[in-house]
Amino acid sequence: MKRIESMLDNLFRPLEFIGHRFILAPFRALLKKIDPLAEAIEGTWLKKSLQVTIFPLFMILTVWVGFKLVEGGYTIRTFGGTIVMFLIMGFIFAPLERLLPFSKKWQNDEDMPVDVLLFFGNKVWGDYINKPLQLATISLVVQKISPEIGRDLWPGFLHPALQVFVLLSVNDFFRYWYHRWMHENEFMWRWHAVHHSSERLYWFNGTRSHPLEGLVSNFLWAIPLAFVKAPVEIVFVTGLLGRTIGRFQHTNMDVILGPFDYIFSSPKNHRYHHSKKIEEGNSNYGGDVIFWDLLFGTFHMPRGQQPGDDIGIDQMPNYPKTFIGLMLAPFTYGRIKKEAKKIMEKGGS
Repeated sequence: MKRIESMLDNLFRPLEFIGHRFILAPFRALLKKIDPLAEAIEGTWLKKSLQVTIFPLFMILTVWVGFKLVEGGYTIRTFGGTIVMFLIMGFIFAPLERLLPFSKKWQNDEDMPVDVLLFFGNKVWGDYINKPLQLATISLVVQKISPEIGRDLWPGFLHPALQVFVLLSVNDFFRYWYHRWMHENEFMWRWHAVHHSSERLYWFNGTRSHPLEGLVSNFLWAIPLAFVKAPVEIVFVTGLLGRTIGRFQHTNMDVILGPFDYIFSSPKNHRYHHSKKIEEGNSNYGGDVIFWDLLFGTFHMPRGQQPGDDIGIDQMPNYPKTFIGLMLAPFTYGRIKKEAKKIMEKGGS
């Protein structure tokens, strides 16, 4: 296994090196030009205004743009459309993270090429392997159950924006339990650990995950949702809103959300979820909303405190950091764990 891992690693390492050293270099240089402005607005009313208004403004704009796209006939997210959306978000979020940084340590972008490779790997797997299997499974299940189930459940009388929030919440109910299971079951943690392997949070690495994690999760919550029967327009806008929440959830922006921290999975409460301390990390499982954690007793956000920026997988300093290493990590987890134990016993890191 080690030999295969080494061979594959040698194939992809040059891509990671070129991506960081050359492709990201001009963007890195441009972003650094924002640093003097970030220092200039420190402690000013302008910074405080931005910290308070950016999140609700983005949420409102996402819903508005989503329904405008629906009016124009767009109700399906394509591969190309997803890439364009991430590019637009990158041009907005990356400068804002530099202007309002939560942690300057998290500005190191050495891991971004790996996240990009994981993103495309997940997109190819998700669109061409995962999605057909998911649709086939859902079709078989739906055929076995009366089509009347769920027909009258959807609250179509509500304002479309409220319907989006309802679907977001229902979707996250199933997502909450699967996410919690991945943390509390060691076999499932093998797959989910890939997401938690990042030692920083920034706008793009919410996409860091193992493809096989998505295969199982989509089955578990897609089947119940098949009976909710929300209109396709609401599903589309909800998907866009989830993307925006995901970017904020992992952002390095130092935003102030106040009551929104108790409604949505926000930067503040999600930073605790990525903590190396297990009592903090095994909390705040909500993907889009956080009130399921409040309801089921897994919410963690002490009043008057701020989460730290020391994140990642505790007791595993040897956890892989390369693309191939992360793809194989669920299968080599036993070896990684044994090696980590020896390192920790020696007091190494």
